[in-house]
Amino acid sequence: MSTIHDVAEKAGVSIKTVSRVLNDASSVSAKTRTRIEEAMHALDFAPSAAARMLRGVPTGLVAVIAEKLTTTPDSSEIIKGIQSVCEELGKMLIIGETGGRADVASRLVADMRARRVEAIIFATPFHREIALNEMLGQTPTVLANCFEATPRYPQVVPDDEAGGHAAAAAVLQAGHRKIAFLQLIEGMVATRLRLQGFRRALQEHGVAPRADWLLHGATEAEDEFAQLESTIDGLVAGTDRPSAILCGNDKMAMRVIFILQRRGLRVPEDVSVVGFDDFRLISEALDPGLTTVALPYREIGELAARQALGGEQDAGMVRVACRPVLRGTLSAPAKAKGARR
Repeated sequence: MSTIHDVAEKAGVSIKTVSRVLNDASSVSAKTRTRIEEAMHALDFAPSAAARMLRGVPTGLVAVIAEKLTTTPDSSEIIKGIQSVCEELGKMLIIGETGGRADVASRLVADMRARRVEAIIFATPFHREIALNEMLGQTPTVLANCFEATPRYPQVVPDDEAGGHAAAAAVLQAGHRKIAFLQLIEGMVATRLRLQGFRRALQEHGVAPRADWLLHGATEAEDEFAQLESTIDGLVAGTDRPSAILCGNDKMAMRVIFILQRRGLRVPEDVSVVGFDDFRLISEALDPGLTTVALPYREIGELAARQALGGEQDAGMVRVACRPVLRGTLSAPAKAKGARR
């Protein structure tokens, strides 16, 4: 490989002048800088990152320690958000996947710090609490889509409580009062927060939630939706059935729509269905399109990157809005439509 000595010789300048160009010093004339850059290109010269670190020059590297994030299609938008900020600021993104293993996470952190990354962002595929035991030293650190019980670093998470409120408010404003809520797995942070938002929205509209219609549409079984068909049958078997069903995510909502259609029920004419996530491979592919609440994954990634690279670090939580996206699976309940005619 070519060295800085080779570049200096080819450009006809001193090693010190080449070093100044590498450090982006303004004292080098434009003509000399161009000659050195042409020599670098001709020699296929790549500056040593190790040498830059020894000189105290920022490496321009930003690390993401991800937990099964790159293999989760919908939440991988977090990575895209981080990458967009890195491109804007001239940084290079390095991603390390832990696979959910604490020992791998510790090894990755040690490796990233040895590379003198300018910041570390921890990111998870779903909103959850984590415990960081790694030695992070003075490296700026931000948590994306996750949080610590006792915060030590900035944390950027979705506002799931407001998202649950937004989903319920959408069907309430359409005229529904008989509303079922098929939630995510019991014990998840998002499950608890969205239920709080759901209850708050119903209370604001003077509607009492029915306990027998507040169910879990997903479980921890290998097939998380294995019980969904029997759950839907229990909801729609009699004449007193919900006119709208809220679902914990878009994958669940898609299955609910298919089950309802197999039972001879039309969506949204007989039952409106609302999802959560706005996973567009589903929400925009369904016909009619799925009304849902968007999880702001890309925005979470962007904000986390700006926090990590923005200087001062205040431990605290930023909640990013989850906004409703209205499409074709939500309409007024059948009786209300009949009354208008």
